[in-house]
Amino acid sequence: MNTALNELEHLSLGVMAQVLLHSQALPLQAWRTAEHINQALGTAARHAWVVRRWLAALTRAGLLHEEGKRLGWQVPPDDPQVGELPRLYATLGFPDSMARLHTQVIECLPDLLRDQFTLTHLLMLGGDPVKVMGTYQHNHFTAAINQALGARARQVSAAAGPLQVLELGGGAGCTTATVLTALQEREKDYRFTDISSLFTSAAQRQFRLEPGMQFGLLDLNRRFSDQGIAPRSQDLVIAGNALHNARDLPDCLGQIRTSLRDGGALLFSESIADNPAMLTFMHLLLSPPADAPLRAGDEAFMAVDAWRQALQVAGFELLEVWPDAGEPLAAAGQRLFQARGV
Repeated sequence: MNTALNELEHLSLGVMAQVLLHSQALPLQAWRTAEHINQALGTAARHAWVVRRWLAALTRAGLLHEEGKRLGWQVPPDDPQVGELPRLYATLGFPDSMARLHTQVIECLPDLLRDQFTLTHLLMLGGDPVKVMGTYQHNHFTAAINQALGARARQVSAAAGPLQVLELGGGAGCTTATVLTALQEREKDYRFTDISSLFTSAAQRQFRLEPGMQFGLLDLNRRFSDQGIAPRSQDLVIAGNALHNARDLPDCLGQIRTSLRDGGALLFSESIADNPAMLTFMHLLLSPPADAPLRAGDEAFMAVDAWRQALQVAGFELLEVWPDAGEPLAAAGQRLFQARGV
């Protein structure tokens, strides 16, 4: 499985190189700054961070060489074998549609970076938007993370009465389904939330027969108590690959801590590093809207030590990070974090 992951990353680096070469944003034998490359490519300001992350990934892989602020090709890149995507994604446990979607995005990458149309628009053309948006969560790595999250959720005790559960950024409901299975024998009040009614409505259709379920909108960037979440009301807060969407993470973690009782549990999954494949695909969704402020920095994800520090400042004790760096599942760059409010 990790061999396929490495092949996918290598292929995706080739896609980045192909875009830069074919657009003449960074020709062979040329030396250019990241700013010049984005200008030559015609990148929209909100997506400029994506191209800079490409350049960082290509440099780490030894394909680019940096002198001062200028970059040039160190090794002529191989042409990406895009036709291998179906085999690679199947090996990693993704549905067939993942390879088709990624292939379509690769074909349109220059136009997407220039904001001639958006990735959201392209994904919507693929059918049911909730199913399409959830496609990339259906894989062996994320399934293992969700199973581990569900197992730890089962161990959380209620302060009194039913277990009070708040899910943040529930999205397509992949984490939800696993946690509900883990808690099926427990009496619970489970509140599924997302910033989009598209996802809360879909979740209500999917999980409406589950006892104790509630559904509602919640914006990670607003005070939780203004959105119906009373202070110290929750035994467990979960978030599957959602917290990186917070514009002010310290404030968001503070809101989560306020919503939890003392000793309450926070379980969340996050990527801890860039993924070259997703940098040519779903990470375009992490760019801010066209009318919003630009990203404060290029790093979309935080390393484990940065999470540990952020959690401690917000009033949490980090109990566990899974899997360990040496385990095969760690290769995908996803981690499960278990923390307790102190």
